[in-house]
Amino acid sequence: MADDMKKAEEAVQATTHASLDLDDLNLTEDQIRSRKLELEINKERDAIILANPNKLPVAVWFIIPNELGERFCFYGITPILKNFFKYQLGYNIAADANAMKDIFMGLCYFTPILGAIISDSYLDKFKTIVSLSSIYILGLIVLTITSWPTVMGVATTQMSRAGPLLGLLMIAIGTGGIKPCVSAHGGDQFLSVQTYGLQAFYNYFYMSINFGALISSTVSPMIAQNEYFPWPLAENQTLTQYFAPKGLKAPLGNGYPYSFLMMTCFMIAAMGIFIAGFKTYRVVPPAGRFILFDHIKTGITYAGYRMKMKREDAYKATADIHTEGMVVEMLDLIKVIGAIWPAPIFWMVFGQNSGPWQDMGEQMVVPFGGSQKGFFGTETLNNFWNPFFICVMAPILANYVYPFIDKRFGVRAFGLQQRIVVGQVLAALSFVVSALLQRWVNSTCEAGEEKDSCAGTVSILWLILLYVIITLGECFFSISGLNFTYTEVGKRTKSSCAALWLLTSGIGSFLSSAFLTATMSADQNAVAAGTKKYSEITWNRENFLWLLAGCCLASAMVQFVIARNYVPKAFRETAKF
Repeated sequence: MADDMKKAEEAVQATTHASLDLDDLNLTEDQIRSRKLELEINKERDAIILANPNKLPVAVWFIIPNELGERFCFYGITPILKNFFKYQLGYNIAADANAMKDIFMGLCYFTPILGAIISDSYLDKFKTIVSLSSIYILGLIVLTITSWPTVMGVATTQMSRAGPLLGLLMIAIGTGGIKPCVSAHGGDQFLSVQTYGLQAFYNYFYMSINFGALISSTVSPMIAQNEYFPWPLAENQTLTQYFAPKGLKAPLGNGYPYSFLMMTCFMIAAMGIFIAGFKTYRVVPPAGRFILFDHIKTGITYAGYRMKMKREDAYKATADIHTEGMVVEMLDLIKVIGAIWPAPIFWMVFGQNSGPWQDMGEQMVVPFGGSQKGFFGTETLNNFWNPFFICVMAPILANYVYPFIDKRFGVRAFGLQQRIVVGQVLAALSFVVSALLQRWVNSTCEAGEEKDSCAGTVSILWLILLYVIITLGECFFSISGLNFTYTEVGKRTKSSCAALWLLTSGIGSFLSSAFLTATMSADQNAVAAGTKKYSEITWNRENFLWLLAGCCLASAMVQFVIARNYVPKAFRETAKF
């Protein structure tokens, strides 16, 4: 054992010298000091890791369960959120409920920027995760209490919006803030010699996300669909009669507070497991200042010189002021931003699979004698198959399809940018099929019934085909995008760039909300107000689905042009240009 520890310490010293060699780029004094501090405070942990480098660090077994628990909570909220807005908070128009859900999702993907700034610049990742997880838990508690009718002393359909919306805001800050930190913190537990161990960790990490989503997206709707609280019905009034004046079908249940309570308990347990691993974690110290601000200053300096001199001269002049390492990282970051800017359109379209698709499912027939409350009901169906197919498809693509293509046609034939394009095309195809399916469903309704709300005779199992197509598109697009934003930037901007990738999803959610408000929501409100007949509106569900398909296809065409001109960092002649 003593010999093993001695060898490990020698390996740590060798790693230290290699790290302080500082690559082929000069760094600032603060960057050098940060590197030295990281090596010093992790000396003992690194020795333990290097004593058996083929074994996964103990720390990851505290990080992975934490991620599973947190994702269980998040994906337990999202499938029931639309109906919670519709039936409990009074957003009676379906498009309004979908728009509110999109706003929540958008906030969840905007706040990663906050988490990245805090963890990279001021607090380390562990402290950031614990701090923001506390806000997350507090938000879950507020949401649970303020949505509980007997606690609030009101009827289940007369809940105040203020409390639940405040809770959801806190949840969005918490879940989004920790999102770029947890995966990066997991990566920090590995040394440079543990390449295969790092890959194994991210495989387990990604599987934990989808395993948590798979369970919660099934269990949470089942709990929410139970009736735990009395409805405020008049004497001899049925539930259908009560909701008919609101333009709504009778709800399946009102058990939302119990679902929220379950997720609160899981998040508390997840945070407890994460904190329990404190002594096993490698810690990467923060920079002590706003890193992105340094890159912005570097970019402004470079732009000023570029207006007066040639590119290479501007590069050298900027490097003399801000160091060459900072200039290269800034240029890499700009290239990546230029390559991913169409991504919000994909996320805008992708987010509609839990809105219009779920609404379409309510018109369809549940097979095997089941009901909408069962496994094949629209809420469960629309949130089970996506994580299920990800768990199936992602390993197949990573372990078999991509290696085969790389070996057969070369690594640049189907690179990350090309996969992103294919993902967008598949997403567009799924919405073409969904528009045709909506037309089919409406055609089976009784004569005289309003389209998009009538009961058709088409089986809800056809929705599974849509999830096969769009999930395959997500695997190509999302996983490749995460990989792209990690590999194409420098070491000090990886967390920030990961947050920028998540930001594209947030922008997409807000675009989705704006689209719904300007199209379907406006027309549905006009019908509800009596100013239009349903046959007179432009944006029925089928036309809206065609619009989404067209937007995604247009985005894919733009992305194709970008992919044709983008040179991956590994294949550039120099690191600079």
